[in-house]
Amino acid sequence: MNGAFVLGGAGALLWFAIVLVLLRLSRRSPALIVVASAALVYVALLVGLPAIFHRLEFWPFSAAYGFLTLCALMLFGALHKSVSLRMLGDLSKAKGHALPEQELLARYIEEDSFSRRVAILLEQGHAERTPDGLNLSSKGRRIAAGIYGLQRAFAIRASG
Repeated sequence: MNGAFVLGGAGALLWFAIVLVLLRLSRRSPALIVVASAALVYVALLVGLPAIFHRLEFWPFSAAYGFLTLCALMLFGALHKSVSLRMLGDLSKAKGHALPEQELLARYIEEDSFSRRVAILLEQGHAERTPDGLNLSSKGRRIAAGIYGLQRAFAIRASG
C-alpha cells in the first residue's frame, strides 16, 4: 500500500512541475490551467502507471494524489485571488511601504471588485447595459437561477 501513496505523491509533484511551466507559457486562465491539468495528469497517470507497474492500488494512489493536489489548489486559489495579499504586496512595493487608504479603496474596491466584475458580466453576455443600468440577459438569468438553486441546496443565505 505504501507504494501507491508514493506514486500518488510523485504524480502530484509531476503535476505541480507541469503547472509551474504551463502558468509561465500559456495565456489561458490560470485557474483553468491549474484545475484542468490536475485532472489530465491524474487520468494520464491512471492509464500510464499500470503499464509500468503491473498493479496499481487505485484508492491509495487516488487518495494521495487527490489530497496533495487539492492542498496545492487551495493554496493557489488563496494566492491568486486574495485581495489582502495583493494589498500587502502593493504596500511592500510602495515608497516607504505606505499608501493612502483612499488609493487602496479606489484600486481594490471600486476598480477590482466592482468595475472589473461588471466588465466580466458584460463580456460574458450575462448582463446588458441599458439606460436603467445593468439588466440580466437570458443567459445570466439561467446561470443565476442555477446558482440560487445550489445556494438553497447548501443552505447558503448570503454569499460574496
